[in-house]
Amino acid sequence: MKRLLGVSAASAFVISVAAPAVAMGSGDAYENMQVGVTYTVYEPSYTAGIKARHAGGPDLCSQGTEQNLMVTYGKTNSQRLTITEGNPMCSDIAVGQKVLRTTINGSPAFVEAYCDPASSQKCTRADVVKHGGHLEVTLPGVNGLRSTRIWIETYGGNNLSAQQLVRIARSLAPVGS
Repeated sequence: MKRLLGVSAASAFVISVAAPAVAMGSGDAYENMQVGVTYTVYEPSYTAGIKARHAGGPDLCSQGTEQNLMVTYGKTNSQRLTITEGNPMCSDIAVGQKVLRTTINGSPAFVEAYCDPASSQKCTRADVVKHGGHLEVTLPGVNGLRSTRIWIETYGGNNLSAQQLVRIARSLAPVGS
C-alpha cells in the first residue's frame, strides 16, 4: 500500500511538471505564451490568409515585466501584419491619424493610418492600404487573468485595409476558450 501511494505521488509530480512543458512545446505561439504570462493571450482565427512566419521579437521589456507576445505574418515582398499583445506594452507603435473607431468584442478600438504628417490633406481609411497603419484595442481578462492591450499592424507596401484589420481583431479569442 505504501509503495502504491509512493508511485501515485511520483506519477502526480511528473504529470504536474510535464503539463506546462507540453504546453510550452505545443507548436502554437499563442498557447506557449499564455503559459508564462498573467495577461490573457488572444489568438486570431482569421488572418486574411496570411501565414504566421515568426513568433517572438526583441526583448524590450524591463527586468520584472512580463514579455510581450509578437507574431509576424507574411513575407517581406507580400502582405504583412504583426500582432503584438501585452500588459503593459514594452515599446511604442507608430503614430498615425485616427481614421476609424469601432468596438471589438464590446471594447472600444480604433484604426490609425500612417499618413504623411507634413501633408495638409485629411487622412482616410483608404490610406491604411496606401501607407500602412494599425488597429489598437484593450480586451478584457478571462479566467482570472489580466486584460490585454493588442496592436494589429500592417506595413510594407502591400498593406491590408482598415476593414481587414477590424475583421482580424473581431476574430480574436482567448487562448484555451
